[in-house]
Amino acid sequence: MKTDVVIVGAGPGGCVLGYLLARSGVNTVLLERHNRLDKEFRGYFFQPLVLKFLDQMGLLNDILQIEHEKIEAFHFVDHGKNLFSVRFDDLSHPYNYGLIMSQPLLLQFLIEQALEYDNFTYLSGAKATELVQEGSTTAGVKVIQKKEEETIQSRLVVGADGRYSTIRKLSGIQLEKEQHKFDFIWFDMPVLKGKKYPLQIQIEDEGMLIYIPKGPDVVQVGWVIKKGTYSEIKNKGIEDFQKQLITVDPELEEDLPQHLLDFKQCAVLDIQVATANQWVQDGLMLIGDAAHIASPFSGQGNSLAIQDAVVAHDVITKALTQVQSPLSMNLLKQYEEIMRPAVSQIQQIQRIQAELIGIKNPLLLHLRRAMVPLLFRTPLFNKMRNKLALGTKPLDIATFHFKN
Repeated sequence: MKTDVVIVGAGPGGCVLGYLLARSGVNTVLLERHNRLDKEFRGYFFQPLVLKFLDQMGLLNDILQIEHEKIEAFHFVDHGKNLFSVRFDDLSHPYNYGLIMSQPLLLQFLIEQALEYDNFTYLSGAKATELVQEGSTTAGVKVIQKKEEETIQSRLVVGADGRYSTIRKLSGIQLEKEQHKFDFIWFDMPVLKGKKYPLQIQIEDEGMLIYIPKGPDVVQVGWVIKKGTYSEIKNKGIEDFQKQLITVDPELEEDLPQHLLDFKQCAVLDIQVATANQWVQDGLMLIGDAAHIASPFSGQGNSLAIQDAVVAHDVITKALTQVQSPLSMNLLKQYEEIMRPAVSQIQQIQRIQAELIGIKNPLLLHLRRAMVPLLFRTPLFNKMRNKLALGTKPLDIATFHFKN
């Protein structure tokens, strides 16, 4: 098989990039190693900036027909007191809300839209195993699908295959990792009639709970733990774990014991913060978590991956018109030059959030409760919110590349 671009990984970044390239007339192959898009834990929250991109793609109205929940604010509750709220509804209309939506349903929709174009191919259950090399240039990828190996020759391979990226490892690109103090335990819980769980972080001396609504009937519950302590928690048993959560939110006493029955219902998110030391090589590009891993604080993973795809689409489409051979690092470097500073700024904001939330010293806790609400009223806070919700700099989809 020969193509212009092969994208490895059908997450938010890979699917958006695949659609944009397909619509721009670029021969594109999108690979996903799983047969089903709901195989892995995936984030369901999408920032207001993503709504703008979907609207510029002409897809937002159709996407809003998929079951979703509009999120107007994200609350931080500290010992029963609302420390501050990130208010999306203060942003300019019409992108003045966040979106909770099933990621697998959104990805499936994007793939179906891309398949409307004859120049787009989607292969599921296709595992990338080896890069095709011409000297030091990547010229394709070898894939195993249904126990058969196939070679896909391309002018560019895009690694969009997540934090454990196979493409990054095969390319020899190294991750520069930061130390992080936390891991998250996640599970889903049905919402009883008459109860509502807003999008919020709830902090008490005994621990930290995160609530993410996943539609009218289900809430995703997160529990923040010290890194590497999950096995200790499991050894103490599910009832002890239930009691910890109920101590932080007594309202869980009625619901939790009847719904959280086993640790098999839980998923552990190993929080990593890392950045690849290279995002482009000759014939190769990394986007999303393959290039940079953000912490879960303030829900930036999906947004950053899609921002990568938007910038990469413009850079790739222009580069393909300049040469007939595999795309050189020199032609691709503009993507990294634009997105690396943006990612760095977001990661710095997340470090500040993590330090604020992780405070244990009683004096500093008192200072946090006194100072953060004051900071919330300053222009600095609004600037921080806008960067998280709308990106660090104005970005638009290069719709002039689209073919009729």
